[in-house]
Amino acid sequence: MAWNEPGGGDQGDKDPWGNRDQDGPPDLDEAFRKLQANLSQMFGGGSRSGPSGGGGSRPVSMAMIGLILLVLVVIYGVMGVYTVDQQERGVVLRFGKKLDEVVLPGLHWNPPLVDQVMVENVTGVRSSSHDSEMLTEDENIVKVKMTVQYVVGDITAYLLNVREPDKRLYQATARALR
Repeated sequence: MAWNEPGGGDQGDKDPWGNRDQDGPPDLDEAFRKLQANLSQMFGGGSRSGPSGGGGSRPVSMAMIGLILLVLVVIYGVMGVYTVDQQERGVVLRFGKKLDEVVLPGLHWNPPLVDQVMVENVTGVRSSSHDSEMLTEDENIVKVKMTVQYVVGDITAYLLNVREPDKRLYQATARALR
């Protein structure tokens, strides 16, 4: 049988997949009603009586409130866990104010939404290069390439004293070449 020919007499109006007898896609209203009924039973609301829904409902049980609070506390606790690698050090800001200690490598916890942790690599050698062409007094063009290599010594000063320290170093290098 070809695709464009009608089917055999024993199949009737069915398509090859057998979906012709269904009325259509699933009823979303019925799915939402079932979900609402399951949630109301889970939270102690019971089932509604009558079409008006005037049946009484029990308040949310204390065990359910305790379970929800426990889940929220666990999520809050997990959100505050972070690690600092061996090459890194960190600075903790509590409500924007720097705490005194530097965060050393390892697993740490700080309260989320209260503390902000800024972590930066302090053992890697960083470099900043600058190319420049200049005109000398005797009207010759000189092309100069300068590279500055550095290691972050004080993580607190690097992160908090100067905004965009890499950009500032690049600008200082460009001025020194002029």
